[in-house]
Amino acid sequence: MSRNARTIGALIASLLVAGSLLTAGGVVATQLADDAAEPATQDTSYLRVAHAAPDAPAVDVAVDDETVVQNLSFGEVGDYLTLSAGTYNVTIATNDTGTVVFDDTVALDPRSVTTVAAAGEVSDDASVPFSPIRYDDNAYEPAAGESAVSVLHLSPDAPAVDVTVGTGNETTVLAENVSYGEASDYVTVPAGNYTVDVREATADNDGPIVATTEIALNNGSAHSALAIGTVDGESEPFQVVRTEDATVDVDLPDTETPTPTITPPPVDNATETDSGETATETESGEPTMTEAPSPTETAEPVETEAGA
Repeated sequence: MSRNARTIGALIASLLVAGSLLTAGGVVATQLADDAAEPATQDTSYLRVAHAAPDAPAVDVAVDDETVVQNLSFGEVGDYLTLSAGTYNVTIATNDTGTVVFDDTVALDPRSVTTVAAAGEVSDDASVPFSPIRYDDNAYEPAAGESAVSVLHLSPDAPAVDVTVGTGNETTVLAENVSYGEASDYVTVPAGNYTVDVREATADNDGPIVATTEIALNNGSAHSALAIGTVDGESEPFQVVRTEDATVDVDLPDTETPTPTITPPPVDNATETDSGETATETESGEPTMTEAPSPTETAEPVETEAGA
């Protein structure tokens, strides 16, 4: 199943957190650890927000005139929030001056798991104007010993990219020909620590390396690797932020429609960034890749780590 990406105002709907508050550096929000213990209703949805606009200051988000995300800085990814379906007025403003960069009425579907990235650039002469992009987090929970990973391209001046592990004849492709705003499908690999190359996309997946980064893929979890920043480095350097995503486990009753069970990652997953160095792979060896199956309903993943 393809991982949907949509650039529209409504995406920001995923920010509506009825009464929750996110704070910089990781956020204080609805406690998913507690929420996960409660049965989800047909209205329940999960959403998190990522700041991927390289020239934008920290931002605040308000829903129906109530601040729900405060001082979220570039490269940070919030925890998943428990939301209710509905239509809301959503405003995004810079934290320092209060300048509004987004203001619209948006709708959020029930039983969805979403990552909304504040992307593009806010400057008047931006080649890629600021616009939120919504991603459906739809990874199944990987089997024991495996991990799932998807690449999100959010660097406004970077070319389409391939993401590979290894060198020469041993190269394995994690994602290929991913353009700005797109997300690759989830693929499964053995859990472990990897050093990966982000390359300019070519037919043979052997283009010039844009960045090298180290990524830890945890056992039985799904991850998003967000390529953010700019290649020219004028505002923020190109880097990769890894985040752990929610996953879906589908129960198959004998006589009923399959019911997806959403498993969010632990709360307080601090966003980390790495400066990648040499392209070597550790622990798991060469990954054997298979595409993750598609859930019957929108599912959820997300977690980040950066490299340059």
